[in-house]
This record gives sequence, structure tokens and C-alpha cells, in this order.
Amino acid sequence: MPSLNLEGMDPLALYKIPFTGLKTGNHEFQIDVDQEFFTHFPESEIEDAVGVVNVLLEYSELNMVLHLNMNLSWKVPCGRCLEELKYDLQRVERIAVQFGEETEIGDDLWTLGKNEFELDLAQTILEMAHLARPTNQVHENESDCDPEMLSFFRTDSEEKSEKNIDPRWDALKNL
Repeated sequence: MPSLNLEGMDPLALYKIPFTGLKTGNHEFQIDVDQEFFTHFPESEIEDAVGVVNVLLEYSELNMVLHLNMNLSWKVPCGRCLEELKYDLQRVERIAVQFGEETEIGDDLWTLGKNEFELDLAQTILEMAHLARPTNQVHENESDCDPEMLSFFRTDSEEKSEKNIDPRWDALKNL
């Protein structure tokens, strides 16, 4: 069996939906997202996430509407104890697409120029994943954190704070 020569192929081609030749109506697509996807975006704060984005494309000759439903599982170290956490990254987006003279990509309205023939969803999926992240990536309860790591952390910070106390302020503790 001959091997596939993928050299020169766009690594994000799987995240593009060609719309030329589609019949009027609804079209469903499922896009798999894995760790490799995020390696193509060096600025990404997400490295280890996998899942799917379900896409419903309402196509007509005058315009299109994209409905994206993202469901990813993200592994990230806890910000307190470095233990691995899993978060579900879920987000729903609706994007209206119209045709015009020049291509302009906005948050929820895209205008495609005459030379466009596919919808590139890679950047949109990246943004959806980042917007779905929780603001703090730590165990919900500190008691769920690794106690050995917490004790190491606390001991280290307590030693530093004791060394930095000015003896003149020590007298105030006795009041």
C-alpha cells in the first residue's frame, strides 16, 4: 500500500469547510479537535485538549449561517498543587455569513469576498476554546489539592515572611 505524502499539505485543512457546490439547505459536519490542533497556534494557552465541534451549516445562495457546538476535555495542572485537572470546555456560537466585495471576518458576522470558496474555522475554534476556559485553573476546594505540595508551598512562604519582619514591628504584636 503506498504511503501518503502529506508534505506541503495545509495542516489545518481539516478545519476548513468548502461551501461551493453545496445544495441549498442544512449540512452537518463534525470536526475532531486534538492536541496537534493547538500546536499550530504558538500563542495558545491550551495544549492538552481533545473533543469535537459539531457544525450545522444553513446554506443558501445568498447567505449562510454557521451553528458551532464545541465540546472539549482539557487537561491542565492545578495552579496551587500542580495536580492534573480536567475541565469540560463547552461553547456554542452562531455566525452569520454573507457575500460581498471583500472578505471581512467579525465575531458573529463574516463577509466573504468573491474569491472565497471555503469557511476556515481554525481560528474560530481556537477562540471558542479559550473563551470556554475557567478563569482560575485550581481545585474547587483547597482540600482536594495535593497536601504534600501545599505543605511544601506553605513552609517555604512562612519562612520567607518570618525572615522579612522588622524587629521594631515585632513589639507591636505584644499589644
